Amino acid sequence: MDQIELYIKDGILKPNEKLPSERDLAKMFEVSRSSVREALNILEAKGLIESIQGDGTFIKSVGEDILKGIDNLLVKDPRLTWELMEIRKTLEVWAVEMAAKNADEESKKYVSEAYLELEKISNKSNSGEYEDAEFHLSIIRASKNTVLYHMMMSIFNLLKDTVKVGREYVTKIKGLSKRELLLEHKAVLDAILQNDPFLAKQSMSKHLSFIDQEFKNYLDKFSKQNI
Repeated sequence: MDQIELYIKDGILKPNEKLPSERDLAKMFEVSRSSVREALNILEAKGLIESIQGDGTFIKSVGEDILKGIDNLLVKDPRLTWELMEIRKTLEVWAVEMAAKNADEESKKYVSEAYLELEKISNKSNSGEYEDAEFHLSIIRASKNTVLYHMMMSIFNLLKDTVKVGREYVTKIKGLSKRELLLEHKAVLDAILQNDPFLAKQSMSKHLSFIDQEFKNYLDKFSKQNI
C-alpha cells in the first residue's frame, strides 16, 4: 500500500492509469494476493484508486472531484477558455521555476524526452497540441507538486484544447513559425537542464506572453462566431 501511494505521489502511476492485475502486483511486491487485495481495498477507501467491474482498477486524480463538470462548462462556453489560459499562465510560470529549482536527473530525462517528441512533429502538418501539452505536463510533474500535477492531468483534454487554440493563434494571427515556437520550448528546457529558476521563469513568461488582452479579444470574437 505504501509503495503504491509513493508511486502515485511521485507521478510514476498517473491519474486514470490502469493498475496491473492482483497476480502481477503480488509478483512485483513479492507478497500474497490476499495482501495485495487488502492493500487495494484500503487505497480505494482512501479515494486513491477506483475499481471498475469488468475493467480493472484505476488511479484516481486528486483533482477529479474538484474539477468535475468544468470541462462541460468550457465546451458550452468557449469564452471560459480565456479563464483557463490565465490560470495556466499563472501556474506554469510558477511550476517551471520550481521545476528548474528541483529538477534531478530523472526529471531532466522525462522533460527532455517530452521535448524530443515535440521536436519530431515540428516539421509535420499536424498541429502538435498533444505533444505540446505533454511537454507542459512534464514540467508540472518536474515541479514536484503532486496536487498540481494531478489537477492538470485530470483536465488534460482541456489543457490540450487550450494549447491547440494558443498554437493556432500565435502561428496564424501573430505570424510565429513552428520553428520559432519550438525554440521557445527549447529555451524553457535548457533553463530546466541548467537548474536556473530565474531563466526558466523568464523563458516561460515569454512563451506564454501571447495570453494578453489581444488574445482575449480573439477568443471573444471566436465565441461569437460559434454561438
